[in-house]
Amino acid sequence: MPSELAFVSCTSNTQHLWARRALLASIITIPFSAQAIPSNMGTFNITTQNTGSGSASGTYTAAKSDGTTGATGTFAITRSESNGYNSMQFESGSNGIMIRNNTKQGTTADDKDKFTYTISLTPTDLTSIHTLKIAQASYSTGGNSEIARQTLQYTPNTDITSSAKATVRSNPSVAYYYGAMGDYFMGSKNGTGDTATFNSNIDVSAPQLRTDSTATTGSSLYYYNITKLKGAGTTNPHTLTRTTDTKYVSFKSTADKYGTLPAKPTFENILKSTSNDPSNQSTYTALSENTVISNGGSYVSFGITNANSDYVVAVENAKTVTLAYEGIMNGNSGVNVDVVGETFTEWLSFGVESTPYYYLFSGTVFNDNGGNTSPQTSNAGYFNGVFDTASETGITGSTVKLVDCNNTSTVYTTENIAVTDTGKYQLRIPITSLSGNSNVCLIETNSESTYPVRTTTNIKTVALVAGTYTYDNNNFGRVSSDNVALTLKKYQYVHTCDESLDYTAISTSDTQSPTQGFSMASAQDVEAGQCIAYKITATNRANIAVSNLVVQDILQEKGVSSATVTSKLAAPLHNSSDYSADSVAIGDNGLVKTNALTLAAKSTYDFYFNTKYGTTQSD
Repeated sequence: MPSELAFVSCTSNTQHLWARRALLASIITIPFSAQAIPSNMGTFNITTQNTGSGSASGTYTAAKSDGTTGATGTFAITRSESNGYNSMQFESGSNGIMIRNNTKQGTTADDKDKFTYTISLTPTDLTSIHTLKIAQASYSTGGNSEIARQTLQYTPNTDITSSAKATVRSNPSVAYYYGAMGDYFMGSKNGTGDTATFNSNIDVSAPQLRTDSTATTGSSLYYYNITKLKGAGTTNPHTLTRTTDTKYVSFKSTADKYGTLPAKPTFENILKSTSNDPSNQSTYTALSENTVISNGGSYVSFGITNANSDYVVAVENAKTVTLAYEGIMNGNSGVNVDVVGETFTEWLSFGVESTPYYYLFSGTVFNDNGGNTSPQTSNAGYFNGVFDTASETGITGSTVKLVDCNNTSTVYTTENIAVTDTGKYQLRIPITSLSGNSNVCLIETNSESTYPVRTTTNIKTVALVAGTYTYDNNNFGRVSSDNVALTLKKYQYVHTCDESLDYTAISTSDTQSPTQGFSMASAQDVEAGQCIAYKITATNRANIAVSNLVVQDILQEKGVSSATVTSKLAAPLHNSSDYSADSVAIGDNGLVKTNALTLAAKSTYDFYFNTKYGTTQSD
């Protein structure tokens, strides 16, 4: 078969081989510049490569079916066999990765050319189906393919629950390349019998991908040139002559065959379309779009220039794809010996496309202590509701569920993806399961008592954005009881019922007697009719505000909790606006209560009230 550019006719075999070598050498020095079809193969960035071993690795960004940017991951390509090729090249960019395999130059007995490549994907996006795409050439507009059998094997990406499947995505009619196909496919016959004439190299446009109609060891496909057969003239139309003894057509010279003829070449079977064997006419039928290619199955690609090749085989949800590519045509324009599958330079391209399949919700349940065992002082990370990955760690014992925000008892069935990081969760759900939802909610619960205090809400609302399928950093914070944000201290001051009492002027000491100022020491020998003023200090040690804080205290009542007298609210009130409407009135026993308030981060609030004890033990 011919080289990758237009066939150069020569008068001798030596000149022909020289032309072939010179042509190949000139192409190798020309960089790939223009982009061939098909498009939308994804962006590949090669980080390491070894053209000697035929290996490469790097990163990819998949194309989406609508042509926009898709999922990401890493790839690796390895070559496991190469027969008949002496070098190779990679090219990558915004339209997939292309592999160019260069023939051994100048050999005259080499045949059955074959190479095998495996491409493996490691997606970083767990929400999408990654589809590996196979094409002829995604960059080069020079060159062409030969007739080849392509055997396909693939394994599924087990991160996605659906199985892998290979289908013919595209196989339009394209112009055959005469230098690769020859007159067995591109010749025509005029008339019948001994008066028939033949035309060479007529225009033929048909699908490139075909069923594999032969055994793996053989082929009934032939390359030859009608004008090199015995007969009148070297141009179209060409009148063929048959040998008188065998009645078969043959080449003008065995030293200059220009291909290989079919077995028993008569006027009727030297063209595939007019073969005497009806079954041969129906072999290698075109593969229609959406044809499924079985794992381990094979198909045949016909010879097309790279600029025209537009077939795509798509392997959906593939983790790895292994493609064996072997030339199978009998005959060749470059050597005058009987060879099978002697090819010149061959191209192969891989691409990746991604299709959204899942929503992925993830986050960490973490110890919000700022990474310090005594975190409350001068620690901006303590109790701030933010997962500080540099210092804080995940905690165990939590369950996170995906629920309907309008009815949190409706729990969606999700796949909980196992992760190694403590406290990390990943919930995945098919997109179709949330069809019509504008938002969803995540609810966190913890079955252990080690971290009972929340630093974040237990429910997070996630707004679903069109075209976005990954929602991460949905973190839930907790701390131990020692690291609770709000602390309360209660002080008391015993006095003789001073109705003009100035609460803020009373000194505070945890060690002094409560008769001398606000103290946390026990009040001893309080006489009936005396008053006790109270100070409750609420301290927010957290780095976030505490909202809806209500400070309250129930007054002592005789007979309750061993109390011997009843205590009643007494004047004066401090900041009367602090008291809620349902707080106990002056002169009554009951609950002293503040209005709800917000306590800023790292701040305190003092609540004062005064009580009067009963004047007798029976009061």
